[in-house]
Amino acid sequence: MDETDRVAGRAIKAVIFDFGNVLCRLDRSAGNRVLAGHSALSPEEVDRKLWGGALERDAETGKIDSRAQFERIREALGSEPSWSYEEFTREYMAYILPHPDGEAALVGAAKAGLRTFILSNTSFLHARGIFQNENLATIPELHALSYKIGFMKPDPRCWVWILDRAGLRPEECVYVDDIQAYCDAATALGIISIRYDPETDNLLQKLETVL
Repeated sequence: MDETDRVAGRAIKAVIFDFGNVLCRLDRSAGNRVLAGHSALSPEEVDRKLWGGALERDAETGKIDSRAQFERIREALGSEPSWSYEEFTREYMAYILPHPDGEAALVGAAKAGLRTFILSNTSFLHARGIFQNENLATIPELHALSYKIGFMKPDPRCWVWILDRAGLRPEECVYVDDIQAYCDAATALGIISIRYDPETDNLLQKLETVL
Protein backbone atom coordinates (compact mmCIF):
# COMPACT_ATOMS: atom_id res chain seq x y z
CA MET A 1 0.00 0.00 0.00
CA ASP A 2 1.48 3.35 -0.97
CA GLU A 3 1.36 6.53 1.15
CA THR A 4 -1.69 7.92 -0.68
CA ASP A 5 -3.73 4.78 -0.01
CA ARG A 6 -2.61 4.66 3.61
CA VAL A 7 -3.67 8.25 4.28
CA ALA A 8 -6.94 7.86 2.37
CA GLY A 9 -7.95 4.97 4.62
CA ARG A 10 -7.14 6.72 7.86
CA ALA A 11 -9.86 8.26 10.01
CA ILE A 12 -7.81 11.39 10.80
CA LYS A 13 -6.76 13.27 7.70
CA ALA A 14 -5.83 16.75 8.93
CA VAL A 15 -4.37 18.68 11.84
CA ILE A 16 -5.39 22.28 12.55
CA PHE A 17 -2.77 24.14 14.59
CA ASP A 18 -3.15 27.28 16.64
CA PHE A 19 -0.30 29.76 16.17
CA GLY A 20 0.40 31.46 19.50
CA ASN A 21 1.98 29.15 22.10
CA VAL A 22 1.66 26.22 19.71
CA LEU A 23 3.67 27.04 16.57
CA CYS A 24 5.34 30.06 18.17
CA ARG A 25 5.88 31.27 21.72
CA LEU A 26 4.05 34.38 22.88
CA ASP A 27 6.13 36.39 25.34
CA ARG A 28 3.71 39.05 26.50
CA SER A 29 5.98 40.22 29.28
CA ALA A 30 8.85 40.89 26.86
CA GLY A 31 6.59 42.70 24.41
CA ASN A 32 5.00 44.75 27.16
CA ARG A 33 8.43 45.81 28.42
CA VAL A 34 9.46 46.98 24.97
CA LEU A 35 6.31 49.06 24.45
CA ALA A 36 6.49 50.43 27.99
CA GLY A 37 9.74 52.07 26.93
CA HIS A 38 7.61 54.52 24.95
CA SER A 39 5.30 55.28 27.88
CA ALA A 40 5.21 56.36 31.49
CA LEU A 41 3.21 53.19 32.17
CA SER A 42 4.63 50.03 33.71
CA PRO A 43 4.69 46.81 31.63
CA GLU A 44 1.78 45.55 33.74
CA GLU A 45 -0.24 48.66 32.91
CA VAL A 46 0.64 48.25 29.23
CA ASP A 47 -0.71 44.71 29.40
CA ARG A 48 -4.03 45.90 30.80
CA LYS A 49 -4.32 48.66 28.20
CA LEU A 50 -3.60 46.54 25.14
CA TRP A 51 -4.94 43.05 25.70
CA GLY A 52 -8.40 41.62 26.19
CA GLY A 53 -10.38 44.67 25.11
CA ALA A 54 -11.76 46.46 22.08
CA LEU A 55 -8.35 47.47 20.73
CA GLU A 56 -7.18 43.87 20.50
CA ARG A 57 -10.50 42.65 19.08
CA ASP A 58 -10.62 45.37 16.43
CA ALA A 59 -7.08 44.60 15.25
CA GLU A 60 -7.62 40.84 15.28
CA THR A 61 -10.91 40.94 13.38
CA GLY A 62 -9.61 43.33 10.71
CA LYS A 63 -11.82 46.23 11.73
CA ILE A 64 -8.72 48.43 11.86
CA ASP A 65 -5.50 48.21 9.88
CA SER A 66 -2.01 48.20 11.37
CA ARG A 67 -1.55 51.98 11.18
CA ALA A 68 -4.82 52.57 12.99
CA GLN A 69 -3.78 49.93 15.52
CA PHE A 70 -0.53 51.81 16.10
CA GLU A 71 -2.31 55.14 16.56
CA ARG A 72 -4.67 53.61 19.10
CA ILE A 73 -1.80 51.97 20.95
CA ARG A 74 0.14 55.23 21.00
CA GLU A 75 -2.92 57.01 22.37
CA ALA A 76 -3.60 54.31 24.97
CA LEU A 77 -0.01 54.43 26.21
CA GLY A 78 0.33 58.20 26.06
CA SER A 79 3.46 57.74 23.97
CA GLU A 80 5.74 60.42 22.58
CA PRO A 81 4.93 61.77 19.07
CA SER A 82 8.41 60.83 17.86
CA TRP A 83 7.60 57.10 18.09
CA SER A 84 7.25 56.08 14.45
CA TYR A 85 5.04 53.44 12.89
CA GLU A 86 8.13 51.79 11.39
CA GLU A 87 9.80 51.55 14.79
CA PHE A 88 6.61 50.18 16.32
CA THR A 89 6.25 47.43 13.71
CA ARG A 90 9.77 46.19 14.50
CA GLU A 91 9.29 46.35 18.26
CA TYR A 92 5.86 44.71 18.18
CA MET A 93 7.49 41.46 17.10
CA ALA A 94 9.09 41.18 20.56
CA TYR A 95 5.92 39.31 21.51
CA ILE A 96 6.61 36.52 18.99
CA LEU A 97 9.38 33.96 19.58
CA PRO A 98 10.24 30.70 17.78
CA HIS A 99 8.93 27.44 19.21
CA PRO A 100 10.82 24.43 17.85
CA ASP A 101 8.56 21.81 19.47
CA GLY A 102 5.44 23.12 17.79
CA GLU A 103 7.17 23.58 14.47
CA ALA A 104 8.52 20.02 14.63
CA ALA A 105 4.95 18.75 15.10
CA LEU A 106 3.78 20.65 12.02
CA VAL A 107 6.63 19.24 9.95
CA GLY A 108 6.06 15.75 11.36
CA ALA A 109 2.34 15.81 10.61
CA ALA A 110 2.99 16.86 7.02
CA LYS A 111 5.65 14.16 6.57
CA ALA A 112 3.13 11.60 7.82
CA GLY A 113 0.83 12.57 4.96
CA LEU A 114 -1.65 14.62 6.98
CA ARG A 115 -3.11 17.84 5.66
CA THR A 116 -2.24 20.80 7.87
CA PHE A 117 -3.82 24.18 8.59
CA ILE A 118 -3.26 27.16 10.88
CA LEU A 119 -6.14 28.80 12.74
CA SER A 120 -5.23 31.84 14.82
CA ASN A 121 -6.66 34.88 16.54
CA THR A 122 -4.09 37.37 15.31
CA SER A 123 -3.54 40.81 13.86
CA PHE A 124 -1.73 41.50 10.61
CA LEU A 125 1.42 42.57 12.44
CA HIS A 126 1.74 39.44 14.55
CA ALA A 127 0.78 37.22 11.60
CA ARG A 128 4.08 38.26 10.06
CA GLY A 129 5.63 35.74 12.45
CA ILE A 130 4.01 33.02 10.34
CA PHE A 131 5.14 34.29 6.97
CA GLN A 132 8.69 35.01 8.10
CA ASN A 133 9.07 31.30 8.90
CA GLU A 134 9.30 29.12 5.81
CA ASN A 135 7.76 26.01 7.38
CA LEU A 136 4.83 27.91 8.87
CA ALA A 137 4.28 29.83 5.66
CA THR A 138 4.55 27.00 3.14
CA ILE A 139 3.50 23.71 4.77
CA PRO A 140 -0.13 24.51 5.78
CA GLU A 141 -2.72 24.44 3.00
CA LEU A 142 -4.70 27.31 4.50
CA HIS A 143 -4.10 30.02 7.07
CA ALA A 144 -7.37 30.95 8.78
CA LEU A 145 -6.29 34.21 10.42
CA SER A 146 -8.90 36.17 12.32
CA TYR A 147 -7.90 39.56 10.88
CA LYS A 148 -8.61 38.11 7.41
CA ILE A 149 -11.73 36.03 8.04
CA GLY A 150 -13.37 38.61 10.32
CA PHE A 151 -14.20 36.50 13.37
CA MET A 152 -12.27 35.04 16.29
CA LYS A 153 -12.18 31.84 18.28
CA PRO A 154 -14.23 30.52 19.99
CA ASP A 155 -16.71 31.47 17.25
CA PRO A 156 -17.49 28.12 15.54
CA ARG A 157 -17.31 29.82 12.15
CA CYS A 158 -13.51 29.76 12.51
CA TRP A 159 -13.36 25.97 12.20
CA VAL A 160 -16.25 25.78 9.72
CA TRP A 161 -14.32 28.21 7.47
CA ILE A 162 -11.52 25.64 7.19
CA LEU A 163 -13.78 22.59 6.93
CA ASP A 164 -15.81 24.09 4.10
CA ARG A 165 -12.79 25.16 2.06
CA ALA A 166 -10.86 21.96 2.65
CA GLY A 167 -13.78 19.61 2.04
CA LEU A 168 -13.24 17.88 5.38
CA ARG A 169 -15.62 16.50 7.99
CA PRO A 170 -15.09 17.44 11.65
CA GLU A 171 -14.30 13.87 12.67
CA GLU A 172 -11.45 13.79 10.15
CA CYS A 173 -9.60 16.60 11.95
CA VAL A 174 -7.51 17.16 15.05
CA TYR A 175 -7.28 20.64 16.54
CA VAL A 176 -4.38 21.78 18.75
CA ASP A 177 -4.52 24.81 21.06
CA ASP A 178 -3.07 25.89 24.38
CA ILE A 179 -6.41 27.40 25.48
CA GLN A 180 -8.99 24.96 26.80
CA ALA A 181 -12.01 27.07 25.82
CA TYR A 182 -10.95 26.97 22.19
CA CYS A 183 -10.41 23.22 22.35
CA ASP A 184 -13.89 22.89 23.82
CA ALA A 185 -15.38 24.93 20.97
CA ALA A 186 -13.74 22.66 18.40
CA THR A 187 -14.85 19.55 20.28
CA ALA A 188 -18.45 20.81 20.21
CA LEU A 189 -18.26 20.67 16.41
CA GLY A 190 -17.06 17.07 16.46
CA ILE A 191 -13.35 17.80 16.01
CA ILE A 192 -10.86 15.87 18.14
CA SER A 193 -9.02 18.42 20.26
CA ILE A 194 -5.65 18.42 22.01
CA ARG A 195 -4.96 20.87 24.81
CA TYR A 196 -1.23 21.56 24.51
CA ASP A 197 1.00 22.85 27.29
CA PRO A 198 4.12 24.33 25.64
CA GLU A 199 5.99 24.15 28.95
CA THR A 200 5.68 20.41 29.49
CA ASP A 201 4.33 18.59 26.42
CA ASN A 202 5.97 17.09 23.36
CA LEU A 203 3.41 17.97 20.72
CA LEU A 204 4.39 15.38 18.14
CA GLN A 205 4.07 12.66 20.76
CA LYS A 206 0.64 13.98 21.78
CA LEU A 207 -0.49 13.95 18.15
CA GLU A 208 0.69 10.38 17.68
CA THR A 209 -1.67 9.25 20.45
CA VAL A 210 -4.75 10.24 18.42
CA LEU A 211 -3.62 9.43 14.88
